[in-house]
Amino acid sequence: MNRPEPYSNRGYTSADIQRLRKRHRGYQLTLAAEVLLVFCLPLAELWPGLLSLLLVGLAVVLIVFLSRYSLLRRSRLVVYLFGGLAIALEMLWHLLRQLDPGWGVALTVPHVVVWVVFLTLVLLRKVKGLVREPFVTVSVVMGAASGYLLIGIAGGLLFTALWVFQPQAFNLTDLPAAGSDAAMGLMRTAPALMAGAMNLLTTAGTALLNPRNVTVQVISSAITVAGQLYVAILIALILGRFHQRRG
Repeated sequence: MNRPEPYSNRGYTSADIQRLRKRHRGYQLTLAAEVLLVFCLPLAELWPGLLSLLLVGLAVVLIVFLSRYSLLRRSRLVVYLFGGLAIALEMLWHLLRQLDPGWGVALTVPHVVVWVVFLTLVLLRKVKGLVREPFVTVSVVMGAASGYLLIGIAGGLLFTALWVFQPQAFNLTDLPAAGSDAAMGLMRTAPALMAGAMNLLTTAGTALLNPRNVTVQVISSAITVAGQLYVAILIALILGRFHQRRG
């Protein structure tokens, strides 16, 4: 017995319904990849390469499922470009941090800049796509939640870059022991920094930050404000579009 199509009586063709399903599946898989990254952070302390692997997997999911089936087509090539660069730089940065820490430090700034630009582009596309959704469903809510988590992941990357240049910006006693190997020390502290950014995103706060360092305080404030603005702006856009349709 065939299951009735929920949109069949609302002017949607079979092709429209298939695209809608694929787009909503992309929302679900994106959120699943981000939740997996967050819950695997304790394991990433034990296996330093796991966080980089999870970030690469997240970038692949964002490129394949979000951009490919997005309602927006203009900036798709730009997302592909920065997504590919983010994946390449993540692998190269992880490798150079172990082979030659000096080159790893030099690559930190472009590595983080590319990642933040890529995540920002994905976030903007996600917000624009969510606003254009015809109906608010569970999948659409999951897509909105995945955009919220992207802000925390971007904040964790910023904290990682700051730790490379200013480790005194953090309370080292509250971070995992770095040891004598600087490269392995960064890989062990990166999951804790990512978790700290997630705590700031939810306004729970974190004890990892040094209150005397201005840079880390600015980044932490930006993470918290960006998270709250994302929720407020998304709700305002969705409500505005809903009232526009009713009018």
